[in-house]
Amino acid sequence: MSIYRYETHLHTLEASACAKSWAVDYIPAYREAGYSGIIVTDHFFNGNTNIPAHLGWAERVRRFCSGYEHAKVAGEREGLAVFFGFEACFIEDEYLIYGLDKEWLLDNPAIMEWDQRTLFEEVDRLGGLMIQAHPFRERSYNYALYLHPYAVHGVEVVNGGNPVLFDQRARLYAEHYNLLMTSGTDIHETSKVGPDTRGMAFDYPLSSIDVFIKAVKENEHYTLLQSNEHRERPRSTEPTLPVHLFEHYPTGERALGTV
Repeated sequence: MSIYRYETHLHTLEASACAKSWAVDYIPAYREAGYSGIIVTDHFFNGNTNIPAHLGWAERVRRFCSGYEHAKVAGEREGLAVFFGFEACFIEDEYLIYGLDKEWLLDNPAIMEWDQRTLFEEVDRLGGLMIQAHPFRERSYNYALYLHPYAVHGVEVVNGGNPVLFDQRARLYAEHYNLLMTSGTDIHETSKVGPDTRGMAFDYPLSSIDVFIKAVKENEHYTLLQSNEHRERPRSTEPTLPVHLFEHYPTGERALGTV
């Protein structure tokens, strides 16, 4: 059976301040690594973006989407599928958004005023997919972890930028709340494409981002690219940082406090 590998979490120098590689340079790298496609997920304006905030909304969106557009042109030329997504940030929790396109962004500048739940409700209404990226990552710039199990479709349980321990904790969390699971490299430069590159392997080629979303939501026809260690129980389930867990009740969402 043929396997079709796709990168689900990728940043370009065009739009992400943390990226080191231009969009077009990823195409030959992923082709050589045996991938069938990539999803460009640059940091949005409420995250680690390099798009100047003083620009008009249309120009900001144009520049933001340029990494995806450059990659798509190169991908069409070299035979690698390229799809669009983005990574939104709230406080310290970040979410991979799939299914909202450039036209939607142009028409919805109010997104900058939305909270996490409002964005989720809109993504869900439109048939998109919202995945919390690296939910248990702990770095020097983090002060706490924020979890919204009832306002997200799934969790990135394998992240190429994480120690395995953080991913193991994410898997336990996803299993506890019966959330969908994804894998991505969270790649920022082409030199990192290699044996440890993550992503998802599908039984068939993906023709669009909608096909990707459908497969993930149905939880069928794909496997996560991960190590055997990712499947093991974490040696410690207690994060060092405080965890703010939000539960949803009929009267609305309320914080259960630090756990």
